Amino acid sequence: MATIQSRVGPGRFQWNTGGWFGGQIGSTVWLLGAAVSLLPAHVEAAVVAFLSFLLPNLAGVLLYRRRDRIAPYPALQALVLLVGAVSFLFVLYVNRAGLAGELDPRFEGARWGFFMMPALFGGLMVAFHFMERAAVKRRGGLSG
Repeated sequence: MATIQSRVGPGRFQWNTGGWFGGQIGSTVWLLGAAVSLLPAHVEAAVVAFLSFLLPNLAGVLLYRRRDRIAPYPALQALVLLVGAVSFLFVLYVNRAGLAGELDPRFEGARWGFFMMPALFGGLMVAFHFMERAAVKRRGGLSG
């Protein structure tokens, strides 16, 4: 089997197996935990949580397998966007189903607080943008 040559990015973010899968699994493992904690009382919600865990992880594997054709920074932003969107939709589902307290009793009375967690993904995307932009500028890759 031929070794895939990872595409080199112009800035800070580069393909790294441990970093890629560590970030990918680390940002989605809470969905797997939610699936386990919702069983056996809420099977439908547990299935939704598991699928919410599975979708971005499958997409992450597909992105990583195409690392010879996709620059690392856009791939990372796509993955963070997907994980954030899936997280938000799952949180919306859990709130609509009245199950926020099942996942964490602290969210029983203040369900709005549960929506703060997916907002972290948007913050990561903005932070990554500025990190990449600064690194590209230092290397002389951006004009004007």
